Amino acid sequence: MKNCVEWLLTEQSIYCHSGTTVPFYDTLGPATVEFMLTQTNLPTVVCTRAELPALCQAKKSGNCPSFQNVILVNGIIPEITSMAKEAKLNLISFAKVEAMGAQIVETQGHKHTPPSINDIATFCYTSGTTGNPKGALITHGNLMATNSGVAPTGLGPTPSDRHLSYLPLPHIFERVTVTGMLVGGGSIGFFRGDPKYLLEDIQALRPTIMPVAPRVLNKIYDKIMAGIASAGGSKKKLFDMALHAKTQNLQKHGKLTHPLWDKLLFNKIKTALGMDKLRMMVSGSAPLSAPVMTFFRCLLGIPVLEGYGQTEGSAAATISDPTDLATVGHVGGPVACTEVVLVDVPEMGYLHTDSLHRGNQPCKGRGEIWIRGPNVFPGYYKEPEKTRETLDDDGWLHSGDIGLWRMDGSLQIIDRKKNIFKLSQGEYVAAEKIENVLLQSPLIAQVFVYGDSYQSCLVAIVVPDEEVVQGSWAKQKEEENGMSEGILSKSSFESLCKSNKDLKMDIMKDIKTLSKSNGLHGFETVKAIHLDSEPFSVENALLTPTFKMKRQQLRDKYEKIIDDLYKSVPPPKSKL
Repeated sequence: MKNCVEWLLTEQSIYCHSGTTVPFYDTLGPATVEFMLTQTNLPTVVCTRAELPALCQAKKSGNCPSFQNVILVNGIIPEITSMAKEAKLNLISFAKVEAMGAQIVETQGHKHTPPSINDIATFCYTSGTTGNPKGALITHGNLMATNSGVAPTGLGPTPSDRHLSYLPLPHIFERVTVTGMLVGGGSIGFFRGDPKYLLEDIQALRPTIMPVAPRVLNKIYDKIMAGIASAGGSKKKLFDMALHAKTQNLQKHGKLTHPLWDKLLFNKIKTALGMDKLRMMVSGSAPLSAPVMTFFRCLLGIPVLEGYGQTEGSAAATISDPTDLATVGHVGGPVACTEVVLVDVPEMGYLHTDSLHRGNQPCKGRGEIWIRGPNVFPGYYKEPEKTRETLDDDGWLHSGDIGLWRMDGSLQIIDRKKNIFKLSQGEYVAAEKIENVLLQSPLIAQVFVYGDSYQSCLVAIVVPDEEVVQGSWAKQKEEENGMSEGILSKSSFESLCKSNKDLKMDIMKDIKTLSKSNGLHGFETVKAIHLDSEPFSVENALLTPTFKMKRQQLRDKYEKIIDDLYKSVPPPKSKL
């Protein structure tokens, strides 16, 4: 179910009996639910009425006989009773369980059977971008090691801290955050379950510590910048002047605050956003672009950190230093409980002895990131072969990510070993790296880069940013071309994506500019694009519950369009 008080009450009560939790994302389809129920032989699931249909469908398959009981958090109603009866499931209300528990405690006392350090606390099912998800086993020791490891950075919560729980609780990033809040005695509030109201929920709670996924910050950033561009005139000039002054102050002197511009402008904006009480923000789960990182440091006047980790390493491998306020583009150094090494990947040209990166950037070695420490998981449930692929005999977790050591000792993520493919001319391409570069364009909300060994170049499916396109971009085009006001901004987003050549040209210009400025090779530069107004989402099965792209499903959906894109690209000039 979505994040709520009952979610944590359930988890903590299970831990009191040395039990293990198996969280399901509330967005999972019946097939994945059935797979997880079958693999784990779960007898009981706690959920709300919204998730019951998928559970009933899984039960009717006949593949999960152990699954018998459903504890409903938001009450039992007649329609739900008949649905469960048809699927041969027992329904119990959460309130009844609490009442029974209270009676037992009163008559028999509280019998606490605490788990040990090596007991499995929870299954964290990975997203399953290809095939079935894998159940990563996370111990109590793993969770506590991560919390102890990040504590020296100042991230250790105190009783005065407040956290808004909105990132999915089955995800390891939110789990370690919530664990830290419970250990530190802080307060946890829960969002209402709808991302549309997230800003309102932040305004209501006014959190002091905030873990964020880059897509959340990108949305807020785009909204603010679109609003400023739309205001235009003196307001835009004033904002640009203020942002430039704070950026210079930050980069040259490492100062987060400014006596004039904070009072005049930035304090008002962050109060309106509900972020005026924040003391620290941590971005994780995907790379955060340098401009957005700098913007939020200037806007909020607090350390905005970036961390790196994986489910299998209990979320934390490295994190940036709170006192390092000026540099961007890296994920800091190892957390206190973790060892990190870079291992040669000769087929991609990365060696731990490298002293230079692209553009003659000095470095202290490049290679695949390996992680070891008490936060590293013991393996995948019932998947010994996949465990051996990920975890070696010496306890090193092979991340599949390529990093470099910067001269200051911080780690920079530069490539991806997994999900790489070879073009027809023999060049290796990591699509995720290119997508992260292209997402720096304010016009692009989502992008899927595609290539294969039968093609010599890349093409992409782009979902433009609706708010920017119908806001600042439309206004600018109307002014440039002498159009009547509103002729573009009032057009439907779907029609602009489908037939507006200017929009496609401007996005292609951004793609070329960003590719060049970020040092991408010619074969890494997208040559043709298709614009789609429908976002990739969990609902249309193009994203996993953790918002990672399902590449095979995207390839299948856009197969005809991709073929047409390749037909539109001129053949490469012969060098013979």
